[in-house]
Amino acid sequence: MAAMAGEDASCEREPNDTVTLLLDPEAIEQIRVVERAIGRHDLFSGLVAKLEGHLGGFGAAWLELMGRGDTAGATRAAHTLKGTCRQLGAAALGELFADIERSAKGGDYDGAKRKFDAGGSLIVQSLEALKRA
Repeated sequence: MAAMAGEDASCEREPNDTVTLLLDPEAIEQIRVVERAIGRHDLFSGLVAKLEGHLGGFGAAWLELMGRGDTAGATRAAHTLKGTCRQLGAAALGELFADIERSAKGGDYDGAKRKFDAGGSLIVQSLEALKRA
């Protein structure tokens, strides 16, 4: 089930709309296959809950790492969230953290933090879509 920004998956999109794919249905289905194979139907929801916690703490962790001058740690934190988001099927969120990581790798740590702060609605939309998936 693909969820699109601002739309329910069952809605038709306007021909001229720019649509951002929030979720990667294949990645989610892979996790669902594992759930069925091990007989646990809470695996995906548990991973989403962990992601939600990491996202909730990212801003403060970023500031703490930057305050200590640990730019490599800050970049690694963005890289880790990029991978986690992509593995869970949060495609657009993975791209946000890829942008944050690129900024950090380029030495623009303030810009990276601004991108995270500006992505607040995308984070909320993505988490809601994951919880419905």
